[in-house]
Amino acid sequence: MRKVINGRTYNTETSKRVGSWDNGIYGSDFRSCEEDLYKNTKGAYFLVGEGGPMSKYSVNHGNETSGGRELIPMTITEAQEWAEGHLDAEDYEAEFGVQEEATPSDLTTRERVNLTLDIEIIARLRKHSTDTGIPMGRTVDKAITMLLDQS
Repeated sequence: MRKVINGRTYNTETSKRVGSWDNGIYGSDFRSCEEDLYKNTKGAYFLVGEGGPMSKYSVNHGNETSGGRELIPMTITEAQEWAEGHLDAEDYEAEFGVQEEATPSDLTTRERVNLTLDIEIIARLRKHSTDTGIPMGRTVDKAITMLLDQS
C-alpha cells in the first residue's frame, strides 16, 4: 500500500514491518480486523489496518457499510503504545530497546506524557538505552532534572 498524507509518502513496500496483530476473527466474518505497524526508511511510523464492515475500519456508504483499509501515520509515542498493547516483549524491545524491569514504585511515581521529539534525538536516545541498558524514560528524567537544576 502506498499513500500520500500531508505531502509525505508512506509505502509498505519500502518500509520495515515492525509487528502485526489481528483480533482472531478471520475470513469473511464482518468483525475481522488486522493491523500492521511499519517504520519507513526515514524513521516515521505508520499503521495499516484492515477490517470487515463491523470493525473499526468499516466504511459507510449511505445506507450500507463495507470493510475498509486505512493507513494511519503515528508518532513514536503512539507506535510504542500500540506495540505495548499488541506485541510480545521480545518484539517490542527489538524495535524500541530493552526496557527496565518494573518496580512497585513505577505505578506511583511515573506519569505518561505525549511528547514529539526530533527523530535524531530519539535515535540517539534509543542507542544509548541499548548500549547502557538504561530505559529511555530514565535518561530523559535525568537530562531534564540536570537542565532544571542549572536554572
